[in-house]
Amino acid sequence: MRNTSEISKLSPAKINLFLEVVKKRPDGYHDLESLMTFCNFGDTIAMKKSKAFSINFDGEFGDVIKLEENIICRLINKIEQILEKKIKVNIQLTKNLPIASGLGGGSSNAATALKCIMELYGIKFSRKKLNSVLFELGADVPFCYYGKSAIITGIGNISEFTTDIPNYHVLLVNPLRRVPTAEIFKKISVEKKLNKKFVYTKKDLINTLNKRNNDLEHQASNLCKDIKEIKNTFTRETKQILTRMTGSGATCFGLYKDLNSLYDAEKIFKLKSKKMWIKKTRIVNNIL
Repeated sequence: MRNTSEISKLSPAKINLFLEVVKKRPDGYHDLESLMTFCNFGDTIAMKKSKAFSINFDGEFGDVIKLEENIICRLINKIEQILEKKIKVNIQLTKNLPIASGLGGGSSNAATALKCIMELYGIKFSRKKLNSVLFELGADVPFCYYGKSAIITGIGNISEFTTDIPNYHVLLVNPLRRVPTAEIFKKISVEKKLNKKFVYTKKDLINTLNKRNNDLEHQASNLCKDIKEIKNTFTRETKQILTRMTGSGATCFGLYKDLNSLYDAEKIFKLKSKKMWIKKTRIVNNIL
C-alpha cells in the first residue's frame, strides 16, 4: 500500500475521434460507438488527507463551477456509503477545461479523484464493484478511469483497448458556448445501424476515420452556429488531417502531423477571434 498523505494527478481531456449513434434503447438512452483517446492537457487534482472534507476550485474555469453539481462530491458520497466511513480530504481542482465542452472534464475529474482516494486510503475494490461505481457516475467515467485509448460501445462499455493511435498534434477550439447534451439527444433522428466492429490499422486510421462521423454534430451545430464556422476554418484554412466535433460539443479539434501546421492553425484561429478558447496539445494513448 502506498504510504502517502498527499497526491496530485492530471485529469486529462478526452476526444472522440468518431462518435456514432447505433440505436435508441427501450430505456430512452442511446447505444453509441466511438473511438476515444486522451490529450496531454486537462485539469489537475491535488488531494491530501485532512480533518474534514473540503474542495476548492481555481484555474481558468474554476469560478463557474457549482459545488452542488460537482461530480466529485457525488463520488465522495458514493465511496462513503460503500466504505461506511468518512472520506476526510482536501481537494484542489484546477479547472483548465471549459465546462460542458465535450472534452469529458467532469468524467475525467471523477475518475482521477477516485484514483487519488484509492491511493491515499489504500482502497482495493473488486472489478465488479469498481465498474459499478464508475458506471453509476457516468458513461464516460469507466473510460477515463482505465486511462487507455479504446473503442467504446453501448452506453460506455469498453469494447477494446488500443495503443495504435499515433501521437498527432491537436488543436482544440471552443467558442465558450455550452451545448445542452440532453437537447441534442432529443432531436437526433436515429436510424438503426449494423453494429460492425470498427477495424483499422495505424496506416489507414485517418482514411477510416474520415468514413465515420460524429452523429451529434448536426444537431449541436443547429444549437450553436459557431461549431460550423470553427469546422469550416479547420477544413478550409488549416492543414489538418482530420477535424471533428468531440462529444456533444461545442469543442472541435484538428489533428496535425507536424508542429508547424499546428502553430499555423493556432495563429489563424487567434486572428479570427479573441473570445474563443484555443489550446495546443497532442494525443496520448495511455494515462498513468
